[in-house]
Amino acid sequence: MRAVQRCETDVLVVGGGAAGLRAALAAAESGSRVIVVNKGPVSRSGITLAAAGGMQSPFHQDDSVEQFFQDTLHCGYGIGDQNLAWTFAAGACDAALDMERYGARFVRNADGGLALGKFPGQTYPRNLFVKGGGVGIVSALWRACLANDYISIRDDFFVTGLINGKAIGASQVAGVAGLDLRTGDFVLIRAGAVILATGGCQRLWEVNDCPADATGEGLSYAYRAGADLVDMEMLLFYPSVIVWPPSLKGAFVHYEFLAENILDGNVYDKFGVAVLPKPLPVRDQAMRLMEDAIRAGRGGEHNGLLWYVGDSPKGSEVVRKKLDIAQYNYIKAHGVDPADARIEVSPGAHYLMGGIHIDENCQTTLGGLFATPECAGNFDGANRLAGSGIAATQVFGKRAGLHAGQWASANSMVDVDEVSVEAEMERVFRRISRVPISKAAEAGNVLITLQGRLKAAVQKYAGVSREQAGLAQLAQEICAIKQELKRQKVPDVKVFNQALVDILQMESMCEVATLVTGSAQLRTESRGHHYRRDFPLQDDLQWLQHTCATMRGTEAVFGTKPIRTI
Repeated sequence: MRAVQRCETDVLVVGGGAAGLRAALAAAESGSRVIVVNKGPVSRSGITLAAAGGMQSPFHQDDSVEQFFQDTLHCGYGIGDQNLAWTFAAGACDAALDMERYGARFVRNADGGLALGKFPGQTYPRNLFVKGGGVGIVSALWRACLANDYISIRDDFFVTGLINGKAIGASQVAGVAGLDLRTGDFVLIRAGAVILATGGCQRLWEVNDCPADATGEGLSYAYRAGADLVDMEMLLFYPSVIVWPPSLKGAFVHYEFLAENILDGNVYDKFGVAVLPKPLPVRDQAMRLMEDAIRAGRGGEHNGLLWYVGDSPKGSEVVRKKLDIAQYNYIKAHGVDPADARIEVSPGAHYLMGGIHIDENCQTTLGGLFATPECAGNFDGANRLAGSGIAATQVFGKRAGLHAGQWASANSMVDVDEVSVEAEMERVFRRISRVPISKAAEAGNVLITLQGRLKAAVQKYAGVSREQAGLAQLAQEICAIKQELKRQKVPDVKVFNQALVDILQMESMCEVATLVTGSAQLRTESRGHHYRRDFPLQDDLQWLQHTCATMRGTEAVFGTKPIRTI
């Protein structure tokens, strides 16, 4: 058995994106010692870096917390927990001001006031724009963490799982186990409280707009430890993810910018017919209109539709000025001028709205375990308003840090269950064999093939539209892939064993795909981003409730959980 390196802290944060860094700052500012672990370099990896920088906050003179709350519930089709929606709406303005305090900068008008955009589903203009987008957000928070003596950051640390404690009468988390990729050591970090801020699982789908980090490990950590996960069928498909040209595949262009008050463009089918009505519908309605057009044979050469603003009545000067931001400068750098090019797009996996069940303090159903959106999942409901993603990282990141710190202060650190530590180490290192390094490429090719099979099956059967027969086929394919995955081994490489990380990530992806599939099978209705072709109507009599997935023994048990009302 390999040696275990050990350390401890008051609060451990898993994930170095916007939510995790905000949580670390909140915990440290309340006096807790904090360790942040991230599977890549903080500020140079993670999902937040891909964000365009929109952030909802009700600063408009006619807006209010109450209206923001109502818009959030309405947009979520009634299955977002009201206690969380209220907490979110009430904390959004302070969250934006905190972000500025840490060094982020918002776009402002000539008079110095915040520039506010009105996107679909917002009663009043509510969208702030962070300069530098997701990069600007993470950079500011990262620098603030580096300046705080209570915070220690460990880059290139791959968490393999949560470690339960020997709590009496209740399940409680004692810390995490993981691999320090720089040294190859297996490490146990004991903590008074653990915060999961690991993002979503969008890489399960072939068409997505997220970096390679979005593989869902945090969800599988919580699931294996016994926490409740809710609404895992609710994956937000952004309407306009680029599918062609190949150099830009996976980037996105704003469908919100097609609004009459911004650029006044549209998405067109191959016959030149506009697909979206004006005013623009909210995201789930827009992506379904586009999916219907593609399924009807109106898609282009690469099975997408054409995002186009070159015919805007606003004129080319206004269009070019509006598109002079990082998101579109990146596109121009690849030889495509978004001001006049017809860019082929289709709905793609963008944001997980389901996830780990939390209360308004970000406490999960396990003692000592906290989680933040997007890996936490019961306030958006069945659709998310534009700009809520970044705002949620800051509102709930702050609350997770504060309450995790309070938990760690009020509760004695529980003893580690050494049996579970040994079991986790065995689970990880049984993947390693004396395979010659020359065979590493062959093993990697097998893993790439399996991952491609999984993504293709999830895209086909659990994409924008689903039905029972396809979901049953998907469940069978996941089982077959899991069986093949069990036989795979990787070489014994001491440091930066990427093959080992890849195979462990693939295990998590299969687990999460099982939860998505089972939850989608259970919800026999259509609501928001979950569309069942065999149950096309919304069923409020039966389904104004969460789906719920929990591990019992070694299997997933699916059921329901009530919506929290206030």
